[in-house]
Amino acid sequence: MTRRLALQMAAATAFAGSTIAGLRAALAADELKFWIPVPLTGPLAITGQAQQIGWQHAIDWLNKNGGVKGRNIVASFYDDEYKVELGVAGFKKAVADGDVIFSGGDGTPFIRAISPDNNETYKVLMSSTGPSSDLVDTKKYKYHFLVGPTYTDQVAMLFDYIKANFKGSAAPRVAFVYSATEFGRDPLENIRARAKEQGITIALEQETKFVEVDVTAHAINLRNAKPDYVIFHGYAGNVWPEIVKLLRDYRVEAQIMGTLFSSQPEVISSIGDAADNYLGTVCFDLLVGQSQKPMVKTIDGYLKTWKDKPYTGYANIGYMQSWATALLLREAIGNAIDKNLALNGDNLIKEMTAIKDFDGGGVFGMPISFEDNRIPYGVIYRYTFKDGKMTVVEAAPWTKAE
Repeated sequence: MTRRLALQMAAATAFAGSTIAGLRAALAADELKFWIPVPLTGPLAITGQAQQIGWQHAIDWLNKNGGVKGRNIVASFYDDEYKVELGVAGFKKAVADGDVIFSGGDGTPFIRAISPDNNETYKVLMSSTGPSSDLVDTKKYKYHFLVGPTYTDQVAMLFDYIKANFKGSAAPRVAFVYSATEFGRDPLENIRARAKEQGITIALEQETKFVEVDVTAHAINLRNAKPDYVIFHGYAGNVWPEIVKLLRDYRVEAQIMGTLFSSQPEVISSIGDAADNYLGTVCFDLLVGQSQKPMVKTIDGYLKTWKDKPYTGYANIGYMQSWATALLLREAIGNAIDKNLALNGDNLIKEMTAIKDFDGGGVFGMPISFEDNRIPYGVIYRYTFKDGKMTVVEAAPWTKAE
């Protein structure tokens, strides 16, 4: 081999290497990187695992259908065990390179902890699973959007239902049962004021532990309070089902109600007849087996592929929350791309909260719009049991919380 030939071959090899590297860089530049922390272990693992499956299914469908304006989504999942310190450390490491355009969040404590740094330094578009009432403060949470109504909004919808349907001559008596957690206590102050405004009597405020074995004392307190309605809030499928069973054993006939994560179909199904006629506020269409709406039918097809998850025709709330978030992100990021805007937090939060009359192909049961960086819309579902089989229907139409 002559020296000239050797040099030519070396140059060709270097050129090929640089071309491949350039191609890889170009392809990477076309990717849209999401970082999504979920509690895959710990006390909320069941919810986190459902959320992860929802994200995986949604991103799979989006990428197979053009991604976002031809750009594929690449998501990195991170188990933070529902621990704020793990979430914060994971976030800072994930966004250090500056190419993450969206970060999830496993609840309000994480969002509260990371938002000051995110507002000043990272400026990454964020959402989370926890609909706490102060997340509507757009100065404290500049880059955060909430996919659904706050806990205060959810209880307000239940109060509106009570006022519209209560047949007694005196003021309706409501017992509010909540977990001793930040999100359990979240709507208390607001619902006290709203109850007074609407002429509703708060017959009892009963706090429980998030995880508790003997719930007898709580059930006795509820029986003695003689409520017309009992609202459960701030749980993840634990504690409150046992209270409901005891209430029925004690012949308490009060109407049982609950907020979003107390309205999980598989949890209510596990309670059985004691949960008959349960009413719950939900902000996504869970009746996937009945819907003819295009995106809901697509989701129904994905649910049938979910391994180790028996198909019931009803969707998991965390799973649907992931789909709804992914579809909203496609809309907002796509609009930013169309306008040739940089995909940073400032531009993306503007595009997100500018979304109007969006139903995501039926994921939301009515056209929704953002207000104070949240979506204050929902539906009240009724869960009934006959011959051991649960049926879920709309008890009140989709509406906006006022």
